[in-house]
Parts: sequence; structure tokens; C-alpha cells
Amino acid sequence: MEISTPPEDQELRNVIDKLAQFVARNGPEFEKMTMDKQKDNSKFSFLFGGEYFGYYKYKLAIEQGQHSSSHDDEFKMEVLCQPGTEAADTPPAMTLLPPPPIPPTTSSMEDLIQQSQWNLQQQEQHLLSLRQEQVTAAISLAMEQQTQKLLLETQLDMNEFDSLLQPIIDTCTKDAISAGKNWMFNNAKTPPHCELMSSHLRNRITAEGAHFELRLHLIYLTNDVLHHCQRKSQRDLLAALQKVVVPIYCTSFLAVEEDKQQKITRLLQLWEKNGYFDDITIQQLQSPALGLGQYQASLITEYAPGVQPIQMAFQQQIQALKTQHEEFVANLKQQQTAGGRCRRSRAAGTCRSRDKASIFHDFSTR
Repeated sequence: MEISTPPEDQELRNVIDKLAQFVARNGPEFEKMTMDKQKDNSKFSFLFGGEYFGYYKYKLAIEQGQHSSSHDDEFKMEVLCQPGTEAADTPPAMTLLPPPPIPPTTSSMEDLIQQSQWNLQQQEQHLLSLRQEQVTAAISLAMEQQTQKLLLETQLDMNEFDSLLQPIIDTCTKDAISAGKNWMFNNAKTPPHCELMSSHLRNRITAEGAHFELRLHLIYLTNDVLHHCQRKSQRDLLAALQKVVVPIYCTSFLAVEEDKQQKITRLLQLWEKNGYFDDITIQQLQSPALGLGQYQASLITEYAPGVQPIQMAFQQQIQALKTQHEEFVANLKQQQTAGGRCRRSRAAGTCRSRDKASIFHDFSTR
């Protein structure tokens, strides 16, 4: 990259350097916001391709390189949460962005507090999003580990099961559904066997990118199995299906338009009429969005040992950001109070000092 000569004006150089730091930390949205507010300010002509544009881009590239470690941490967490690896006890440490530095005297206190609050909200939103990703990854890893445990315990051949599911997905004929149902009943020997088969159906139906016909046809299989569970008093398999029917039904319902939803709703009416599930499960199925949310919350409770360390670590980081903001606001108000006393003293001829701004901060008031 060509390195442009920095401006001789030290104040302008500080403005460029500080803006590069803030854009590297807060993203291109901060640069766009500054451009919108400073489009008529000649001091910021470097943002629009003017003199020292090259120097600004050079400083921005340097600052972005120094702040890339947080993205590396996110990548490390994704790797740790892949099947076959051990999950981290806590999420990777993140760099906490500082609140706005002490401003020039030309900025109002209200503007500075508002900017600090905006920074806090942006960082908190990012942390909450990252926390959700890591919680989801931790739950997925725990579920995969549970599946591997059941496979080892039951010695079921899930490839054979998939070979019977594929004709159901492709054609959904009566014979194909019957073959899949018979395989499930023949292998429903113990509760772990039933749990593994039901979980496999859930995973196939709720997989990201699964098309509607796959979901609908496997739900038809589930419906046939439920019917025979009741006829043959196969309570273990019925109980296992009740544990997964909420994500199976709700995910399929919410992913399609109304005409396709009606096909799934007819099955729910049949399940309710025949009394396959308890009242709580039926209520969750009747309100798919709420039911799916409750199911996801139950997973957090079920896999708490892997989830709680992540939640606690992120909560500590969010609290640290809030404390940082509160300290900045308190310090700002304290300086304003001290400045007011100094001005009154100067008026009386007793004040010999004058406040000086230490760091460039608020671009919106220049």
C-alpha cells in the first residue's frame, strides 16, 4: 500500500488518527455516520478523496490489523465447537472498546453521553449476538455427543434407517412408509433405542435447508408410527417422539407459506383428537413460534453444564461495558462541575488554570 505523507498540522493528524481508530473498532457504519455529519466540514475532506485521503486509508488499514484478533477468537470458537473436539469452558476473551475519550470543549456533554450510549448499545448487541452463536454451538455439540453415546450403546445402524427413509422422502408411498415404520418398531427395544431413532428423525426434519417435501413426508411417517404406538401400547417410542415432536412440527410449520401450513395443521388436529400427546405439548404445537421458543429454552436448561459458563462470561463482559460507560459519564459530569467552578473563580480573578482537551472524540459536533 502506498503510504501518503501525514499532514503537518498536528491537530488534523490527530483527527485522522483517531477517526481511523474508531472506524476500525466500530466498523464502516461509524465512518458513514461521520461522513453524513461532516460533509460540509472542510477539515474532513480526506474522507471524500481529498488531500490526505491516502494517509487516512493507510492508518485505517493499520488499525484494522491491530483489531482483527477479536475475529480470530470467533473463528477459534467455531473450530472448538465442531464434533470430535472438546468445547471450551468459556468463550474467548474479547477486547472491550473504551468509551469516548475526554472531549474537546466544543462538544456538549449531552452529545458525548449520547455517543457513549450508542457505543455501549452497539457493543452489547454484538456480544449478545456472539453469545447466541456460541450457546447454539455448545448445545449442538452436546447433542452430537449424546447421539454418539446412544450409537455406541444401541449399536443401531442409522445408515440402514436412512436407506428406508429415502424412498419415503422421494415417493411417500404406503409401502415405503410401512417399511420405515416396521424398522422402527423392530428396533424399539429399549428407551435409548427409541430416543436415538426419534432424535434422528428430528435432525433430518429440522436440518437447515431441508425442503418441504422431506419434512412433510417424514412427518407422515411419524404420524403412522404414532398411530401404531397407541394401538400396540409402545410407550417408550411414543414418549421419545413426544420429546421431539415440537421442533419437528414447529420448524416445518414456520418455514412455509399458508397453503403448505394447512397440510401440517391437519395432522395436528388428528394428533389432538387421538390423544397422542399431553396438553402442554399440544399447546406448544398450536402456537408454533411460542412452542419452538420454549423448546429452545428447554435445551439451555437440559445442557446447562456446557451453556452456563458461556452465559456467565458474556454477562461479565456486558457488565464491564456498562460500568465503563457509567464511569465515563460520571467523570464527564465531574469535569463539567469543576470547569464551572473554575470559570466562576476566573471571574473573581483567582483561577490560574485552564482545562485542556486531551483526546479527539466527537466528530459530529465539528
